[in-house]
Amino acid sequence: MRFVVMLFAMSFLVACSNAPEKPKPTKLERITPVIELTRVASKSLGGRDVTGLRPRISESGVAVASANGEVSLLDASRLDTIWSEDLDRDIVGGIGMNARTLYVTTADGALIALSIADGSVVFEIQLPSVSTTSPEADAEHVYVKTQIGRLLAFDATTGEPKWVEETQEAGIGIRGSSPMTLVDGALFVLWESGRLVTYQASTGRIIWERQVAVSRGRSPLERIVDSKGAPSVQNNLVATATRNAQVTVLDARSGQTVWSQDADAYSGALLAFNLVTVIETDGTVVAFSAQTGESVWSNTDLRYRELSAPAVFANAVAVVDLEGELHLLDPKDGRVVGRIDTGSAKGLVAPVAFPDGLLVQLSDGRLTLVGVQR
Repeated sequence: MRFVVMLFAMSFLVACSNAPEKPKPTKLERITPVIELTRVASKSLGGRDVTGLRPRISESGVAVASANGEVSLLDASRLDTIWSEDLDRDIVGGIGMNARTLYVTTADGALIALSIADGSVVFEIQLPSVSTTSPEADAEHVYVKTQIGRLLAFDATTGEPKWVEETQEAGIGIRGSSPMTLVDGALFVLWESGRLVTYQASTGRIIWERQVAVSRGRSPLERIVDSKGAPSVQNNLVATATRNAQVTVLDARSGQTVWSQDADAYSGALLAFNLVTVIETDGTVVAFSAQTGESVWSNTDLRYRELSAPAVFANAVAVVDLEGELHLLDPKDGRVVGRIDTGSAKGLVAPVAFPDGLLVQLSDGRLTLVGVQR
């Protein structure tokens, strides 16, 4: 973990050395909630998370990882522990998951697979470099994106290498930091050069690729193109949003651009409610028409609150801020219609919704299950 913490700290110091004073977070105004939220359960997973460890949900339960090396399977109704395995390694990327196996990546550059049944280690592989994003997995393969611009596929059961893609990335910054999306046998990968590539997951063959963001600015830091949100795929469309660049919607089958708008939206994009919702770097939440790119609404109530990537919950747009507050926005007009405190630390990743609730994992390892009062 020390290596990863130092890497992030150095990036932060370089970026902030000549930066203006940071604006104060907008004070939260009292709301009359339309959607009443409740904390169903909460527990501490431990470890200070600097990369964003997003939980996963399946029929088996809730799979979670802590930064200090503990991987657990929890009951989805109360977050009671089914099993827990301490890897005694710092975890920086996880959880990946299929029906049989969980996958995490570690600060010393390993991919570790654990059985969903009992948490036993199925295999361990040394990667060519550290991977700080969650692996993606299907029944046949597990896919890993590394910081040196390699995309690797391994047999999901044995760990045998299946294919590798080595990109020619010219961007700077922490490479490999943007999450991937796996949908219907296609793997959507946004590389840090602003290139979106769709791979046939079984073979690694490139189906199509498009430049969805262009570096701008004079200094290397100003030219960083990056996103902490995975490509969002719905109804044969794919949406991306990046720092210092564009919000883009493409046809998910052909890669043809449907529309593109200038925006600085590091948190990524959400395709839902016939909208593309993005969080601009100043915390302004903006929604565009998914078909035309026309601006539908904009909300500045949460400016400078360092919002997570958005998710869908209770027919609303859900985001988590720097103080662990979960906010629900009405997709019709963007107003805040629900709010609940889930802890005191920052939400680094999008919350995870499932039929019975919403999971929020904060940077201090606090995991909270949120429900809707009936």
